[in-house]
Amino acid sequence: MNNILRKPINRLGYDFIAEKHLPEGKDEYYIRNRQNKKLFGEKKEYRHLTAGEIETLVQNDNTSEDWNKLWVTDAFNPDLVKRCSFYGLVRIAKLEPFYLEFKSVRMSVGLYDSTIVSCDFGDNVVVDHVNFIGHHIIGDESILMNINELSTSPHAKFGQGILKSDEEEDKRIWIELCNENGGRQVLPFEGMLPGDAFLWSKYRGDEKLMTKLLQLTEQEFDTAPGYYGKIGHHCVIKNSKSIKDVQIGDEVYIK
Repeated sequence: MNNILRKPINRLGYDFIAEKHLPEGKDEYYIRNRQNKKLFGEKKEYRHLTAGEIETLVQNDNTSEDWNKLWVTDAFNPDLVKRCSFYGLVRIAKLEPFYLEFKSVRMSVGLYDSTIVSCDFGDNVVVDHVNFIGHHIIGDESILMNINELSTSPHAKFGQGILKSDEEEDKRIWIELCNENGGRQVLPFEGMLPGDAFLWSKYRGDEKLMTKLLQLTEQEFDTAPGYYGKIGHHCVIKNSKSIKDVQIGDEVYIK
């Protein structure tokens, strides 16, 4: 039986981090804000929409549960946002009347025909016919087109062999190496070298060593839930069905 839950529409895009996991004095955006600053290298100055900008967005067939949750920079152009639905806190940087060209693709800068849930967008992005994009930070001049789902879950580990808060051991990610029958599994982690994989798989019988390696892996990465997916600067992702729980660097091409 599919466990489909019914919740109020005005909560779509919120409560990404459960209240019990929030440090004292922090809101659900504290990790997102840190990621935003790391990607863009500076704190962007966002503001609320003006009445004129809201009017233009409505005329362009855009919808939002709360226009006060759509934040923009002074270089925002509402004429370049059409037929989008916004939920949660969405922040949009510079949008200018240009088009981006990559190989045979030429797309107008802006956000078009997409459902957008709690995301940050860098300067002059193209988001066109993305059926669902949720909890992502998108770098400058990236092109996203014809994507069914681009989402991030609160307990996303992005391929690291760690457990987030309150997760059971069966949620840990392992990679099976060397033996097709199993038994030589290793914990993946960012920056892993061939020598690391060799130690993990070669000395599986050394329980003390395995325990220490596991501890070192868990200590290296934050176990707090609430990290957003990231797509770096100058990326192109097109004609894709489902991309979930990913951290994508700069200059990446996916189709």
